[in-house]
Amino acid sequence: MNSCKVWGVVMEATEIHAALAAAVEEVLETMCFLSVNASGEGAGPADLEAIPEAADEEDARMLTSELRFEGRMPGTFRLSLPMDLAQVAGAAFLALDEPAATDAQAGEVVCELANMICGAALGRLEHGTIFRLSHPELIPDLQDLNPSPSGSVRWFDTGEGFLTVALALQPEYAV
Repeated sequence: MNSCKVWGVVMEATEIHAALAAAVEEVLETMCFLSVNASGEGAGPADLEAIPEAADEEDARMLTSELRFEGRMPGTFRLSLPMDLAQVAGAAFLALDEPAATDAQAGEVVCELANMICGAALGRLEHGTIFRLSHPELIPDLQDLNPSPSGSVRWFDTGEGFLTVALALQPEYAV
């Protein structure tokens, strides 16, 4: 059974997957006018092989934003996407006349999207609980995508490219 103990209650990995999927869909559709289709889910580094990769994205520069959250359930959240997708999402998010945001604008938008998606997912997992989120920061590419045995990693296809989200809970919450 793939579950974790959160706030004294056992939470199934499927609950975390569902919260992330709903948060990604809501935020990207509302803020960036991007439709998403879940392309994979999993809760460990072995699932990285399941990410479908387009040939032109294999060498693409990735933007990865990370933030930490504290509260009744502390952990880490990451959002990673190729620069091309970040620029398209950034242009829509910022309502730019140009079809793509600059690299700097794309980085800022990826950090803001990480903040919004994390907050939306946590709100779905524990409505009404107060969490303290750190300021999202860009980090070097994806390293150890899901560092704890509890949490979730999900991949999404926007039609413009693939993005990855990972929510990792601190180890003391693993069952």
